[in-house]
Amino acid sequence: MIFGQYRESPNKGDGMKKYITATVIAGLAAGSAFAGANLTMDVATAHVFRGATVVDSIVVQPNLELSGFGIPEEYGSLALGAWGSTAPFDDSTPSFDSIYETDWYLAYTLPQLVEGLDLYAKYTQYQYSFALDEKELGFGAGYELGGFMLGGSANFMIDDRNFATENQVYFDFTADYGLDLSEEVEVVVGGLLSYMIQGDGNDILLSNGFNHYELYVAADYALGEMWSIDGSLAYIGQLDSDVLSNAAHDVGLLARIGFSCDL
Repeated sequence: MIFGQYRESPNKGDGMKKYITATVIAGLAAGSAFAGANLTMDVATAHVFRGATVVDSIVVQPNLELSGFGIPEEYGSLALGAWGSTAPFDDSTPSFDSIYETDWYLAYTLPQLVEGLDLYAKYTQYQYSFALDEKELGFGAGYELGGFMLGGSANFMIDDRNFATENQVYFDFTADYGLDLSEEVEVVVGGLLSYMIQGDGNDILLSNGFNHYELYVAADYALGEMWSIDGSLAYIGQLDSDVLSNAAHDVGLLARIGFSCDL
């Protein structure tokens, strides 16, 4: 798969991390017994996280991920990464011309006990230049059937320092179809549906329920063994204004282009 979770960015901003599918997180630590590194640099038209607009302007989002660490394949796989987002052209943000969010994550993918099925656990720490840090624990699964990938995840805020999101739980369900047009080009189309249980602070004004949906198309072009370029276009729809408020849902169309290098 060429896409990874749309960040829903990491995470505060469903901004596209690298394919919009939550199941691609299962691929964060996928399948190599050797240590490796992947560096990506994305440019997107906005920073959107779980349907909510964080920044409505051009953002630059780098990601560095290390994986493998010499763990034998029969014991699963491990990935460690750092993701950042900055809005260098938006002087209205509190973090003008600086990284306003940095996320650190650790993901473990279990050994594949059933063909086509990936199970994973992920820990993420969100660090902001304008808000309290947050910690989240996520569990997910992805199942590949032919050219289709079905997936879902459950994500639990476990940090009690931010009252607004304390005890918040976010679920998403995805379905993708991938098509190899050539040895160099892959195209993916798919969708996402999410459900939100509000945090202890947010449930004063907002309700639990279906949060948002996404429809997206993405393409990846391999420039060689190490480099690739990819892009995506997503429509982000609001399902219930009592769950995802009108004020939070500013961006309906999100475009992204990215470069990737396997080191």
